[in-house]
Order: sequence, then structure tokens, then C-alpha cells
Amino acid sequence: MIRTVEDRRDGDRRGGERRDRRELGEPIIEFKGVWKRFGKTKIYEDLNLTIHKGETLTIIGGSGTGKSVMLKCLLRLLSPDQGSITAFGEEITGRDEKAMLPIRARIGMLFQGAALFDSLNVKENIAYPLRQHGWTDEDKILHRVQETLDMVNLPGVDHKWPAELSGGMKKRVGLARAIAIEPEVILYDEPTTGLDPTNVKNIDDMIIDLQKRLKVTSIVVTHDMGSAFRVSDRLAYLSNRRIDWVGFKDEVETTDSSSVRDFIHGNLDE
Repeated sequence: MIRTVEDRRDGDRRGGERRDRRELGEPIIEFKGVWKRFGKTKIYEDLNLTIHKGETLTIIGGSGTGKSVMLKCLLRLLSPDQGSITAFGEEITGRDEKAMLPIRARIGMLFQGAALFDSLNVKENIAYPLRQHGWTDEDKILHRVQETLDMVNLPGVDHKWPAELSGGMKKRVGLARAIAIEPEVILYDEPTTGLDPTNVKNIDDMIIDLQKRLKVTSIVVTHDMGSAFRVSDRLAYLSNRRIDWVGFKDEVETTDSSSVRDFIHGNLDE
């Protein structure tokens, strides 16, 4: 039997308290009328989405619909063909690399597969964005590396190499690197892909804990509906080249959109 949203209420708690996010914070990131195509393949047609300060919003949708592309457009790793993307009240479309640095300094990202540098040990992987943003004091860098490893429950692994780490450990090191620069927004691209159930829960718990501890805004891309319901305040359903539905997760059961209900229930663990 498929478990319903109601059966997943235990995922709605942080520190023993039920979350109630009906009063959303101010908009912090906005996609307005975004269009994107790769060759003849249309990815977005008039895509619109607002992410609010302090929330955890999860983007869901089928494979190949462009979920991860949204994160890359936000970081200007890809450029939309038309439309507007704003972050922290500033327009980012059309910015060059230099002009993007102040924006990227406020956003951390956990890439799919963690994307660690194989030629650098854990310490240097985490230190990399710090050095990129002007940190030069080695004692402060080491302290920050150790601090972030403590946050992801991996103390003492700073001298290990990526090849020595399990899949779950790589994800956590990637997360430590993402939070090293003390971002205001954290992006998670398929954070639980390839992990066993124990490590999936560990990553979910860390997303929840870091959002609470650091007061960040979190944007998660995932195909794992169980994880989505555990970590999210709201869900945004990407379908037909646009955001087809967005709402609080407990509104799934009452939405008029049968495609949203069918997609979510069809992808929940049985």
C-alpha cells in the first residue's frame, strides 16, 4: 500500500516541534517568465517561481524536465534564453563572471555526486571556496574546515582523500564545502541519489538541522518523494516546461491538480 502524506507527519518535526510555515518570509529568489532550450529541445516556456526567505522548497518532477537546470541558471552556470531571475533583490540574468561573485558568495551548492576534487584531500576541498572568496589566514581556514566537518558529523577526516570516503561521506563533505562560506541560500541537487536508506535519512536530517541552525533558505531538487516530504515546507512541481503547481506539502491531498497527486503517489515508496 502506498503511504499517504498523513503517514509521513513524523517528517514534519524539527527538534520535536511541528513546523508551521503558512506565513512565508519575503521573496529571496524569483524566476519570472523564464524560457530555455537546448537546440530544438524546449526546457522552459514562461517558467515562474518565487522562493521565500527561510523556507525549504523542493522542486519535483519527472526525469529530464529541467529541475537541475533551474539551479544552474540561478548560479549563472547556464543562461536562460529570456526572462528574469533575481536573487536577494538583484537581477542576475546577463551578469558576467565577475559580477556574479558577490551573488555566488551568498549561495552554497551540494552538487549531485558531491563533485569533490579527487586531487585534493578533504581539508583542501572544503577550503577551496574559502580561498576563492579571499580567505588567506591558514589558521582561520583550518578552523572553519573543522567547524563545518563537525556540523556534518565527520570530525577528524580532514586529511582523507575522496577515494577513501564512502558515498554517504562524500555527500557530507560536499555539504561541508557548501556551507563553509556561510551562505544564505543552500542548493541541493539530488542530495540522496545513490545512497542506502540509512544515509538517505542522515542527509535528510542534516538538511533539516542546517536549515534550522543556520537560518538558511534551502532549495532541493530530488526524485525521492519520501525525502521531499521529510525536508520540505513547500513543493514545486515542474511539468510541461513550467512550474505547474506549488504549495505546502499537506496541500497535495486537496489540490485540484490530478497530475500532481498522480506523480507524487506514483513515486512514493510502497
